[in-house]
Amino acid sequence: MRHRHAVGAGLAPPEGAASSAPTEAIRVRIGLNAGEPIAEEKDLFGTAVILAARIAAQAEGGEILAANVVRELAAGKGFLFADRGDIALRGFEDPVRLYEVRWREDA
Repeated sequence: MRHRHAVGAGLAPPEGAASSAPTEAIRVRIGLNAGEPIAEEKDLFGTAVILAARIAAQAEGGEILAANVVRELAAGKGFLFADRGDIALRGFEDPVRLYEVRWREDA
């Protein structure tokens, strides 16, 4: 059930984003991955966290990219995913299959 909340949170606007009227739009990049992080002193580390950061770095402003594992976990939950293909990410030996999470079918 947590995976549904994670994808849903990625689709929600960042907290406080709508509370002010900026002169320029803020375009957040989001990378989603699933795995066991290492928790230490209120911080998270490990391969799962690093991969999520590398995925976010591949996204354009306003775009949400997810690893294949997230797409598989969210299957049947009403989210739309567009295949972006296998992408080589720094620090990872094998390419990672990425998907763009879409708001609606025509996006």
